[in-house]
Amino acid sequence: MLPVTKKAEIVKRGILRVGTTGDYKPFSYRASANSPFVGADIEMAQRLARRLQVKLELVPTTWSGLMPDLAADKFDIAMGGISISEERAKQAYFSLPYLRDGKTPITRCDEVARYQSLAQIDQASTRVIVNPGGTNHSFVTQNIKSAQVQVYPDNNTIFDQIAIGKADVMLTDAIEARLQHELKPSLCAVHPEQTFTVSFKAYLLPQDREWKAYVDQWLREEASAPEPETKVLNFNAHVDKWLHHPWPRTHADAISFDPLRDLMVQRLNLMEDVAKHKWNQGLPIEDLQREQQVVANLGQQAAALGISPAWAEAFFRAQIEAAKQLQSAYFEQWQRQGITKFENVVSLEQVTRPKLDQLTGQLLQELARTWPGLLDQRQHSRLLASMQRISASQAISSALQTAQQPLVSTQIAK
Repeated sequence: MLPVTKKAEIVKRGILRVGTTGDYKPFSYRASANSPFVGADIEMAQRLARRLQVKLELVPTTWSGLMPDLAADKFDIAMGGISISEERAKQAYFSLPYLRDGKTPITRCDEVARYQSLAQIDQASTRVIVNPGGTNHSFVTQNIKSAQVQVYPDNNTIFDQIAIGKADVMLTDAIEARLQHELKPSLCAVHPEQTFTVSFKAYLLPQDREWKAYVDQWLREEASAPEPETKVLNFNAHVDKWLHHPWPRTHADAISFDPLRDLMVQRLNLMEDVAKHKWNQGLPIEDLQREQQVVANLGQQAAALGISPAWAEAFFRAQIEAAKQLQSAYFEQWQRQGITKFENVVSLEQVTRPKLDQLTGQLLQELARTWPGLLDQRQHSRLLASMQRISASQAISSALQTAQQPLVSTQIAK
């Protein structure tokens, strides 16, 4: 009997298992163990599962555990900014490459001139930081002999160590260095256009020729025309989209909650116009159809941004409750004042609701940026302090207390 191929096994199982580290923006990232994975390669994993007409299961792995986990058949393919290396190729197959890259230094911007070459970096006074188990670690081991090397296990916060002065430089992929400069402007990629090495990103596969052929053909169909010089499949537009994703910019301790608060207050400030329209038209404050419209597509949008869909719905339902609370306060005030009708009321359909819809998108983006801080209960005192730093009416301040409740829930990541 012929052995069962990997593709046949996946189809029979009805599940594509994709190994991914979740710590390498823009390819694969998740803020916590309970958060969804997001990134350029996570989207590609979703596309591959759809092509196979199976469900997708994302299997957490680590850079040091990548090859052992593949050998143990914990996943069918690994995706997440994986570099082709000779050592890995001895034990596994790689798909066609989809991105050209290479190693380059990243350091504080005021020290770029000090770390132009490997010779400048490899000095006894230099503190090099590196994440364990991947090609960054291999490159440092091969090329750095005199500098102080710190192996730092958390790839999600490793760049903060450079920013706060606990390390001087890291040698990493140019695409990661460029992204980290966008997220942390105090850090600069030294010469990302002239890397120390040339490498290629690809997907890691078990040694099954039919499965590799299937994945390669799928990639050809998904790609734009190959780059003329390197013949690498062109996924530049896809990767560029994820480079501009609203990634968290810093460690939870340094996240500012003020922009999120300001958007929540902006939403509440629109409620007077909403209430005036309903008052003039004799409409009830509660509009269940509109509420359903607001939350209908939240799950998918939230998951795409790395936010728990169930929590996102709870957050926006709290915004709706706060809005109704504030509208009720206005109704009570106008009843006491004997107001019958307002003149020159702003159009709800043409003006106010489009503004509210725009704020929904902006709130989702800001939730994505602050998500690690929201998950960290140690940050809740800072969050509450931010919510209190507003100049607003008593009614708006009271409504904001209702709106902020999901932000400090112990179930935020569930």
